[in-house]
Amino acid sequence: DTHWNHYPRMVDQLLPPFDKGFSGLILDLEQRGMLDDTLVVVLSDHGRTPKLNNAAGGGRDHWSQAYSLAFAGGGIAKGRVVGATDKEAGSPIDRPVSPKDLLATMYHLLGYDPHSRIPDRAGQLIPLVPESCGVVPEMLA
Repeated sequence: DTHWNHYPRMVDQLLPPFDKGFSGLILDLEQRGMLDDTLVVVLSDHGRTPKLNNAAGGGRDHWSQAYSLAFAGGGIAKGRVVGATDKEAGSPIDRPVSPKDLLATMYHLLGYDPHSRIPDRAGQLIPLVPESCGVVPEMLA
């Protein structure tokens, strides 16, 4: 979290090890011929406010209206951007995608029908992913 000192923490602590680790993983999987069979997903449980707060050094708080994710390998189209936000990165303006749509897409790429039903503890069949959700075809290779 960067609720305070956002820029120094991102530049000095958080981004360098992430950039090194993520790029290293993708390059290693690609060099070994494993990237096409491995789905790599980078996401968080929520986005961040589009504007800094008033905390010391400025910070960004939790924001559920829009956030970014990165997908690679496993049937994902390379270099594609799906959706867009307004100029402040606060609200979707083009092709909003729900977390459940992303889950359906991940299940699809892993070989599971996202519309299948599985038994709960009581034996009742429940949807793997809610019926109103669907695979995001623009993400697929």
